Parts: sequence; C-alpha cells; structure tokens
Amino acid sequence: MKLFVAEYGAGPPLLFIHGHGGGYHFQRCQADLLARDLHLIAPDQRGVLRSGPLAPGDPLNLDVLIADFEELRERLGIERWAILGHSAGGNYAVEYAIRHPSAVSAVIFDCPCWDFDANDRYRLPIFARLYDELGDADRAAACRELASVDRRLTADDKTYELAFGLGDRFQDLSFHDPSRRPEFVRLGEESGFTDEMWGYGNSHGVTLPELYNSKLERLSELTQPSLLIEGIDDLETDPVSVRAYRDNVPTGRVITFERSGHFPHFEEPDKYAALVRSFVLATPQ
Repeated sequence: MKLFVAEYGAGPPLLFIHGHGGGYHFQRCQADLLARDLHLIAPDQRGVLRSGPLAPGDPLNLDVLIADFEELRERLGIERWAILGHSAGGNYAVEYAIRHPSAVSAVIFDCPCWDFDANDRYRLPIFARLYDELGDADRAAACRELASVDRRLTADDKTYELAFGLGDRFQDLSFHDPSRRPEFVRLGEESGFTDEMWGYGNSHGVTLPELYNSKLERLSELTQPSLLIEGIDDLETDPVSVRAYRDNVPTGRVITFERSGHFPHFEEPDKYAALVRSFVLATPQ
C-alpha cells in the first residue's frame, strides 16, 4: 500500500496523525509555522485523499494504521519522533506510543477522541437542546434516551446520524466562532481535490467500533512526555476524558485554547504552533 507523505522543514521530526477526513486543513494552517523549527511529516493515511482509495479486500483497522506509521518511520530512517494526533488521530496516538515506546519521544494530543461512549454522553444532551429549538421532539427524545442508557454506547447506536441530522448547526459546533466556518471550508475547496477524493476518507468509518473501546485506562501506560491541547468549545474531548488524563498522566500538561473549538490549529494558529514547537524542542530526542 502506497501512502502520500508530505514533509516540511528540518529539525526534530514530528509525525502528524490525522483523524477521519484527513489532515489537509492542518497542513494548510500549520505546515509553514511548524517547519520553522521542526521536520513535520504528514501522511495521508491509507484510503484517504492523496493516498488513493482502498482496493477491495484491503485491510483497515488500528493495527494496520500503526504498522503503517512504523514502516514510514523506518523508511525515512528516523530513530525516534514526536507524534501529534488530532481528533480520532489522538486515539491512534495513544496506542502507537504505548506499543512502540522506543520509537516515540513525545506525544501531543490535539482535541483527541479517547472514548466515544463518554464523548457521546457529553454531546447528546447538547444535540437534544438543538433539536428542541428546531421543533424536532422525536430526535430530541432519541438523544436524551441514548445519553441515559444503562450500558456502554457502541457504533451500532449510530449516534452520528443524530449529529449529522443537525446539518449546519452540527458543523458550527466545531468552532468557537462559527462565522469562521466558511473560511475553513474554503481551505478545502482551494485544494483542488475532487469530491471523489474527499469521499475516500469515508472508508475509515470501519474504524468507528475501535473508537468506542475506551483508551482512558490506557493513558496510565504512557511513558513519554505528553501534552493535551483542548479547545474551550470543543465537544470531542469531553470533561470525563480530560479528567482521566489529569488523573492518569500526572506529568502531562493540559493547555486550553480559549478561542477555539475542535480546530485550535485553525482558530489560533500562531499560539498553537508556538506551543507545539516549544514542547517538541524541549523534549530529548
């Protein structure tokens, strides 16, 4: 399987692990800023954007993605690198750092999704209030019912359908300032990628069940220096997950971006880049 890999700058190596949908927007916002001091390595994961679509029968799961990261590191001749995982990429980053401690010098979690059960229970009441405003009592009730079930939520509950059913209102929830969403959308439009290429990322939907397997207890197994970046209005990194990080990673730092939602690298790019550069540069390589 061939991967498209973008590289920027020189210095200590930093692997960017994107979430569902790819990492193109991150590169547009951060590549030049991070490349001032770091060697940023940003692959499109298999089956995403410039790496091309998956062929029938091609495997895709957490083990495969982590193996891809390791093969890339070896092919680039890098002994150790820092890793930065955004959104679902933060889930993958936990496992990568634990399974390959000698390969990972430091970990940055950018608005990570570590436990989709905890995340859904945090977001569903918010969705319910929005459905109330829209006059959709049935879907508001469905949100509240799922948020209170006496079992762990799974991918089979299809809570994403309730999220996407909100349309633009759901998309606006990703931003501290929703008026900036058109600017974020334009970054993708200016890429020249076709709708078909953007659609390749839908193949990663098969990893959704894995994201419901909580990584919160795994956090205590991290041995590397780590940093958690959260946007004050981000709905993906829920309070339960932040508390678990504080409790299980006593050496970790939590930095809250006060004017960001799910994309601090877009809404506060200079502050974000300065923090990432200083953290990686301060970590023994």
